[in-house]
Parts: sequence; C-alpha cells; structure tokens
Amino acid sequence: MKPFISLFLIGLSFSSLASVKIQEELYLPGLRPEIVKELIDAGTIEIDHVTSEGFEVYGPRGIAKYLDSKKIVFFDMKAIHKSSLAGYPSSAQIVEKLVSAASKYPKIMKLINIGKSVKGKDLLIMKISDNVNTDETEPEFKYISSMHGDEITGRELTVRLIEEIGQKYGSDKELTELVDNTEIYIMPSMNPDGSDMKQRGNANYRDLNRNFPDITRDTESTTAGREIEVQNVMKFQATRQFALSANFHGGTIVANYPWDSKYDLHPLDGFVKELSLGYSDLNPEMKSSTEFPGGITNGAAWYVVKGGMQDWSYVWYNDLQITVELSHQKWPDYSEIPNFYKNNRDSMVYFIKEVHRGAGFKTLRPNASGTVEITQNSPVVQKMGSFAFKGSEFYKVMPEGDYTFKISEKNRSPKTISVRVEKDLVQANGNYISLD
Repeated sequence: MKPFISLFLIGLSFSSLASVKIQEELYLPGLRPEIVKELIDAGTIEIDHVTSEGFEVYGPRGIAKYLDSKKIVFFDMKAIHKSSLAGYPSSAQIVEKLVSAASKYPKIMKLINIGKSVKGKDLLIMKISDNVNTDETEPEFKYISSMHGDEITGRELTVRLIEEIGQKYGSDKELTELVDNTEIYIMPSMNPDGSDMKQRGNANYRDLNRNFPDITRDTESTTAGREIEVQNVMKFQATRQFALSANFHGGTIVANYPWDSKYDLHPLDGFVKELSLGYSDLNPEMKSSTEFPGGITNGAAWYVVKGGMQDWSYVWYNDLQITVELSHQKWPDYSEIPNFYKNNRDSMVYFIKEVHRGAGFKTLRPNASGTVEITQNSPVVQKMGSFAFKGSEFYKVMPEGDYTFKISEKNRSPKTISVRVEKDLVQANGNYISLD
C-alpha cells in the first residue's frame, strides 16, 4: 500500500458505524481526505475499498448534493451497476439452482434454511458431506458470500463450486477426499434482498458487515437490535463448530486477513498471512496485484471496519476467517463469471482443505463445556492461549507443529493430550483425539 494511502486512512478509523443508513453509493476518484473528514466528523458515512485510484462512500441521501456543492467529482455506483446487470439470475433463480443441486446429489448435499431476510426471502446454506444427514465429528468449514448485495461475483462462484462438487464427487480424488472427511457449509447469498435491489445494504438499507458485535466495544455477542440476516447467521454459527471460514466480496481483488477493527496483530498473524497467501498464489490476477503486494492485505491497515463478521467469528467462536475480494467491478459483465471461477476455483478448494491443518478432541458427552489451554511445543515453544469449548467436540486450525491441550471442565479432573498438526494432510474425518 502506498504511504500516502496509509496516512489518509488514519482519519477513517471511525467511519464504519452500524447506524449509518445507506441510500447513496458513490465512488470518488483520487483521495480527498479533507472532504471525507468533514463527512466522518458528522457521523454520516462509511468508507470502503480505498486504493490509489479512489474510494467508495456510502451513506444517507444528501451526500451527492453536498459533494456537488464542493465541486467534488464522483460517480453513482448504482447507475454504473445498471449497465452490467444483464444475464444475472435473480435470488429466486439462485434458490432454484440450490434446490436442484440438493435434489440431484442427496447423498452429499442438504439445503438448510436458517431463517428469512427482511423481505421474507429464505436464507439458505448448502451442507456438503459424505453422510450429509448425520452430524459427524469432522472439521467444519464455511463460505458466506454477498453480505453486500451489490457484490455479486462470490454468489455466482459459490454456486458453481457447489455444482462442480456434486458433478465430480466420486471421480475427482481431491474433491471426494474433502467431502468424505469434512463438513462443508456454503451460503451463496447472505443478503438476497440487497442483491435483488442492486444495492449494498439489506432492505433496511443497513450494511450487514458493520452490524455484527464489535470486538473493540462489545463485551457480549448478542443478537439484540441487529439486522435479521445478521441475527440468523449468528444463531446458526452458535450451533456449529466452524474452525475456518471465508466471506466473499467485490470491489477489488485481494485476500484480506484480520484484524479488521484494530491495528493490533492477530494472535496467529503469521499463520493468517500464510493462509491468505495460499489463496492468492493460486489466483493469477490476485497474486500479480500492483496495489497489494502478494495479493493480500491486513484489514485494518487497509481501512478499519467496526462490527465486521471476520473479527467477530474468531473472538467469539474460534472460527478463523478471511475476507476475499473477487473482482474490481462489483457487477462484472456476466460473461466474465466463468473466467472469475477459473481464477478462483483452485484457491477455493485449497482454502477448504486448509481446515485440516488443525487438531482437536471429541467426547461422548454432548453437554461438555470448559476451557482448553493450548501450548505449542514445536517448532517453537509458546502459549497459544485459552479457548472456551461447548459440546462434544473442539477443533482449532493452527500452524503445523506439536501441541499440548490441557482440557478443564467443572467437577472433572483436568486432562492433557498431545496432538500433532501437519500441513497438506487430509486425515480421515479429521485430526481428533477421543477423551472417552
């Protein structure tokens, strides 16, 4: 990132507020920190996708009129979208594709309805596993796309991935191995209302990626007062044991790793960089980025996001997550989607596979709960931290090495187990040690 951009971003730290109502979506070429600071101080806007060429501004009606009065050049992004909408399916047609896949491949696919959008559309997640109707003790992985309704590329790519897995299960060794030993969950559209309305926010004009509990301010992960789409995702996450995830966006091409909301280094900073580079290295356009070295960026170093899903998922659920920006245009010409899938397909499969770079334990007691203190013994000795667990299994993605887990539960003697994490190894049903 160019030094001037970094300095510019210092003034943007508090621009991402859950209360902002998004009715205008504008793109400003170049960098005008003095103008943006006025809007930020008024608490009226969000900033997104800052690059050396310009940045996006979101907020209530009146921003365009204000910028006009200042003779600031800007473009209406909703008007830009309209020129490239032809060919894209509606949210109802996406549902038809998902229903068709679940019907065609019932042995490995099951469609889960986690609730409704503001306008009553079904929020659907495809579960993919060899014993899809059984809750197995396997590493759990998740993709979520298009929480910003106008960032549509990921919706199309995740549907294509689902269809390819169905078509090639049993004939493609890599995909078959993943399905047989992993529980994979894919949500192509978290914001179907926004996509149908061709806008960033949901039907209430709220940004869903500024609406999760904020790790820098909130002490509890509560659903109260949040948008219904966010509430439904939060409730679903609470029922699972996701260990690795990614969420897909659009507006540039880069893999963005935590933290998003603060400048501190993530406890697994080197590891999340490695995972992000792994995604980028398999994507030619991302890897060759001139804006982001290596095709990756730290979230907060790019621009601060408060109330984002990425940070929330790790702090409250030990679910390590990155954010992947897939296309410079939010609504690229539909004819370009096959090429975007070609560029991202291997990266998407790679990232699912990385959930197996971890270890955990299982018990026959479904109501088990307590804490796990993890110490890395090799290649270096260091405390990894203490993590809460609840339910019959615990699993954590970590760098390769040898570890000690000290498991403590109320009214039970502590138990210590040794585990080894290896790279590029998909173990049968995951790397779990039984406590019973």
